[in-house]
Amino acid sequence: MPVPLTQLYARKPPRRRRTLLLVGFVVAVLLSAVVVLALLRPARPAKPETVPTESSAESTSVNAVAVRPGEIMPSILGRVGIAGRQADRIIAALRAAGFDFRALRPGDSLTLAALDSNRALLFYRQSAELVYRIDLDSTDCRVGTILLDVRLEPDVVSGVITSSLYQALLDAGEKPGLIADYTDIFGWEVDFFSETQPGDSFRITLQRKLVDSRLVGYGPILSARYKGTVGDFVAFRFTDADGHTDYYNSEGQSLRKTFLKSPLRFSRISSYFGNRRHPILGVRRMHHGLDYVAPTGTPVSCVADGRVLVAGWSGGYGRLVEVGHGEGYVTRYGHLSRFGKGIRSGVSVRQGDVIGYVGSTGLSTGPHLHYEVRKHGTTVNPLRLNPPRAAPVKLAYISRFNAVRDSLAALERSLQR
Repeated sequence: MPVPLTQLYARKPPRRRRTLLLVGFVVAVLLSAVVVLALLRPARPAKPETVPTESSAESTSVNAVAVRPGEIMPSILGRVGIAGRQADRIIAALRAAGFDFRALRPGDSLTLAALDSNRALLFYRQSAELVYRIDLDSTDCRVGTILLDVRLEPDVVSGVITSSLYQALLDAGEKPGLIADYTDIFGWEVDFFSETQPGDSFRITLQRKLVDSRLVGYGPILSARYKGTVGDFVAFRFTDADGHTDYYNSEGQSLRKTFLKSPLRFSRISSYFGNRRHPILGVRRMHHGLDYVAPTGTPVSCVADGRVLVAGWSGGYGRLVEVGHGEGYVTRYGHLSRFGKGIRSGVSVRQGDVIGYVGSTGLSTGPHLHYEVRKHGTTVNPLRLNPPRAAPVKLAYISRFNAVRDSLAALERSLQR
């Protein structure tokens, strides 16, 4: 017999269908609760605008670039995608704000943060402390400066050399800038290319520049020591009442000498002063200088104040710079790839000036610098040169120097505990 429709719809649903209906009801209730809670939650306050730092640039910037050697502002702006009229507006605004375009340095950074299609925000970091903020929109370009809070924190770095000083300091987590400052202090006492040996030790009392606990650089080195087979040398930074600052040993003698130990910061000597078999000519002949192996383009520093006598091509020397220093001394720098900016015959140079760059011109088997010292026309071994020191601490200031020396030594001891 057929079942009436009223009885058919009055039947209970199967067990599986009842379960699905119950689950659906529970899910609907939960979703409703979530929506209600979301509507009742107070809105979070907007985060204040912050200057993009190196640590935050990845999340806030569309593009960020580091300034290259010799680069000018239009090129820097072009690399973040700003050119033409917009670049001209930014440059004009920077000029009006007193920005020194001559102070562009390799390593400065420009960050572009695109806020929307009509407005852009740029930050030019000129130093650890100074940032230029540039607001650009369709009608205006505004420039402001932000002075960051830089904290100086004293510290001591020490270690033992296993391969090279450069590698030892990098392994200690330090930046190349500190290595350059340290080698500059002892550059008159130690040739860090030929005189460092495994087991030599170093110690540096320094000031770290910190922005929000992030290392952005170093203050001046306060004191330092290098101990090795070449000798035991200490240095203390001292500024006298006349405002003159220098590094002195424990007795107040200047560490500076009239000649640097080497024209290169880091390299190795491949050929010493004396008789040798010429690598190209194949005959034994006198080698009148030192050959430093270094990559092409490595800067070559003048070892002493003087005047350029020659800057040009000179046979087997290739591109050569010859500098006269007085008292009969002349130095030669051969096989250069190119000359330093402004280097030509007759110009005056100071100790440490870049006079050229390592190359392989002339009779050369590969990139290196031939460095030569002559006195009254006769070549001398550069490694045996013992030039006079610069002036020591003046007698009137020696007691003040002794007090500064002792306080720096005490600071070093306290930091090593």
